[in-house]
Amino acid sequence: MNIKLENSSDIIIVGAGPVGIYFGWQLAKKGYSVLIIERDSRDETGSKMDQFHLEKHVFETYGIPPPKEGTDEFITEFKWTSYYGPYGKYQQVMEYPIIAMRFQFFIQRLIKHAEKDGVNFQFSTEFLEPVTTEDTVIGVKVKEKEGELEYFGKLIVDTTGSSAIVRRSLPENVGIENFKIEDDEKMYVIQRVIQWKNYDRPHPGTGEFEESISWLYYKTWVAPHFLENGNIFGGGQPGGYENTEKATEIFLRDIPFPPYEIIETHRATTAYRRSPFSLVGNGFLCLGDSACMSKSFSGEAIDSSWHASRIALDVVNEVLKQGKELTRDNLWQINVRYFRDQGAKLAALLSQIPGAANTTKKDVEYLFKKEFIFSGRDFTAMWNNLEMDMSFGRMIKIVGLFLWGLISRQFSWKALKTMIKYTGISGKIRKHYESYPKSPDDFNKWIENAEEYWSPVEKMKFTLEID
Repeated sequence: MNIKLENSSDIIIVGAGPVGIYFGWQLAKKGYSVLIIERDSRDETGSKMDQFHLEKHVFETYGIPPPKEGTDEFITEFKWTSYYGPYGKYQQVMEYPIIAMRFQFFIQRLIKHAEKDGVNFQFSTEFLEPVTTEDTVIGVKVKEKEGELEYFGKLIVDTTGSSAIVRRSLPENVGIENFKIEDDEKMYVIQRVIQWKNYDRPHPGTGEFEESISWLYYKTWVAPHFLENGNIFGGGQPGGYENTEKATEIFLRDIPFPPYEIIETHRATTAYRRSPFSLVGNGFLCLGDSACMSKSFSGEAIDSSWHASRIALDVVNEVLKQGKELTRDNLWQINVRYFRDQGAKLAALLSQIPGAANTTKKDVEYLFKKEFIFSGRDFTAMWNNLEMDMSFGRMIKIVGLFLWGLISRQFSWKALKTMIKYTGISGKIRKHYESYPKSPDDFNKWIENAEEYWSPVEKMKFTLEID
């Protein structure tokens, strides 16, 4: 394959978010020429989100210096998260160290690290379309201030988030799905920066173990903020921001807050859909929300996407060192290593969402009360391992809890049948992903079975009850 030397790099990444910058940075450290294209200006990159949380351990795991206290980036570090049932009665506590940061300052710091190690950035540059030849992506066509231009690379990477603008624009013969992530396949998140009017009086965040708080039934939370007397009051729902606003109204009827003032509001989306069955095509790779890598229990995708990035880094480096082209076949091990491990776990978790969505307030309250699924132990296991502890002894206890819930009418038959149904589906999906084909030769047959397993899994729905 002939690549034009003018405007060419080894790797071209579209999207200067945490995933694209991290992947490009690690490739540059290995001596490859990397160009990251971003539609926002340098100063505006990362400004669409106010603050976010990252597990403390990820900085050491991925070799990234943590934010320093006293800087504009750092907000706080906390280890306690309280989860409450629908009526605020039952509290479950998770001990898990987390760092709260301001997103834009974090992104700007990552940019500086990447540039120091040789990554080139092209800001204020809009992706227009892929440049392809036969069945291979060889570059991107973009729009800059000076006009339209083409950049060429050995690998084109989509890290544009849930818009997935590069992946969606690809012809099918490249070898990757180009589906659009629909409204009911996204979580629409609204973060409000609030300031308590009577800060000296009790309010969310002042109770024991309430450094961060989550009301899972409502998909609503309160988190630390750098503003004096302030917090983040956030929530998310599928289908659109209007559903998120509606959920906030229902939540505040059920769990009234003391008086507060909204200082500013931020909006974002995260994907809640199965990943493409393949992350790679000829000359192409997708990572992050463009590949639907969010953790379904938290909506967070940075850690999981960096994990996938490290796998991709190893494979891409090995292929290039051997002097081979970055074809779908040569990149296939990215799929095998990702989907047989983390990808299988995330797929299994995602397929269980309809089961959780069909539980009523009363059902969820019982699970909180009996400390099953919604318990500090289970939350910690999910964050640590992407799965809960389901030993034989615990399964026996769980069966007893469900039977008592049915007998005492604290838990419904409908919820139990739905949970059993989706637990079975989830198990089949995980097992199928753990046997992901070693070669593209067996991929079509694998897809047929995968589609059959996914077919009964419903999309996300707005299911909140109004008492």
